[in-house]
Amino acid sequence: MEIKLIEDLSKKYSVVSKKNILEKIEDEIKKGKRELFRKLDIDNPFYENQQALKDAKIRFKNSDDYTLNNFKNDFNDFQNLKKIVSINIDYKFWDNEIQRLEQIQNKSKKSSRIKIIKKASKPKVFKEEVKILHKLLLETWEKELETQYSKWELKVIEDYRKKLLKKLENWLVLVQKIDDLLSDLSIKIGILFDLSDGNISLNDIEQLKKWVEYISKDKGVKELCDMLGRLRQAEKLSRKELIKISSHITEYVPDINSNEEIVGIRLGKEIEYALPQELALLGDIETSILFDMKYIEGKLMCFDMEGLQEKTFKVEKEEIIEVSDKEKLGPIIICVDTSGSMSGSPETIAKAVTLYMATRAIQQKRNCFLINFSTSIETLDISNNMGLAKVIEFLKKSFNGGTDVAPALNHAIGLMKEEKYEKSDLLIISDFIMSSLPDNMIKNIEDAKIKKNKFYSLSIGNLFLNNKLKNIFDDEWVYNPNNSSIQSIRNIVESIQNV
Repeated sequence: MEIKLIEDLSKKYSVVSKKNILEKIEDEIKKGKRELFRKLDIDNPFYENQQALKDAKIRFKNSDDYTLNNFKNDFNDFQNLKKIVSINIDYKFWDNEIQRLEQIQNKSKKSSRIKIIKKASKPKVFKEEVKILHKLLLETWEKELETQYSKWELKVIEDYRKKLLKKLENWLVLVQKIDDLLSDLSIKIGILFDLSDGNISLNDIEQLKKWVEYISKDKGVKELCDMLGRLRQAEKLSRKELIKISSHITEYVPDINSNEEIVGIRLGKEIEYALPQELALLGDIETSILFDMKYIEGKLMCFDMEGLQEKTFKVEKEEIIEVSDKEKLGPIIICVDTSGSMSGSPETIAKAVTLYMATRAIQQKRNCFLINFSTSIETLDISNNMGLAKVIEFLKKSFNGGTDVAPALNHAIGLMKEEKYEKSDLLIISDFIMSSLPDNMIKNIEDAKIKKNKFYSLSIGNLFLNNKLKNIFDDEWVYNPNNSSIQSIRNIVESIQNV
């Protein structure tokens, strides 16, 4: 069932080829199998009849007394099959055989009273006939029961297969649409979202499609997303470290046990190394006595022989070196303005950018926290993989009230004090139609910056110069939806000052 199901789904949905989707389908099929086996076991309408047949076969096998009553009782259990399922069995044959056996049995009893016993009515012959018919009944019963059970089982399996296939197809329709949408952004299904968590509707898909199309079709928004995705490149930290350096030195040392080269003359009694003039003493009888004396005293002049042996020594020394570490990218906190002034395209663009930024954060293995704000806030921590439905539901929220960024900033600065969100990048996406921040808020932001937190802003619209907040951001950008242009506020300000 598993292979056939996957083959059928693969023909209709290309997304099935993706590893995480295929694993999800395999898990669903395994779970479906367990439910199916449970259903076959619990809902089996033939269970009692199967048990009756099993008991009848055991009695027949272990019995030496094949009686007509046992045969009739088993026949009655066999007939119960027609109460479970409509079957075409010739019960008339068995009725006739039972009547015939009853007549023989009755005649046998009557004959025994008048002491006339015919051959056909002898007890042994009668029992053998009952045995043969009883065995045939059990075989017929077993065959018919297996046939009917198999038909029921196949129907249940096929119905359950269709049910499971429909369930998987309903899910894959959504997954395929999501994959088609996100593939334009190079987002892999499963990296950001656990699609099995939460119920995703077609309306959610349409909303997701709206956001994704803003990124994929609007060059300005895509450029904006690519630029924001490069917030804070990984920093390099240097530190000094004391290390041990091992090296090996090779030297050649004299080896007295190796006679490879002549290195001098010495006194000894090794004839093989004796000098030629010493050996010449043996050429005369008189001088040979002198040779013998030198030999005995070990004073023969001999060549001194030795060789060189290669030896390697390990030498360790300590050195202080400078090591560069690539610091892991910090968390990201995104504050999205969903006030009334952002309604329409600005809000859609803001949420599309938020979706993209959240995706990049998860792909870069950065903790990510979302804050919706107007006059109040809504929050969502997506640091761990979570259901797509939850993210979509969060981004769908709008307050349609006034704008007050202070609660969002307060919450974000509070997060920055936690270990999980140390050295965060905070991005505020808004039209910045709002009042200035209080002095104590500015002070809190400056304190957070000292702890290596960064603050960025993205203004959607062209009112940033008239409603500009105090210079609290490390970098600021403005996106104009009318012409899909994006510029750094600092560059614009510098160009105006140079005029």
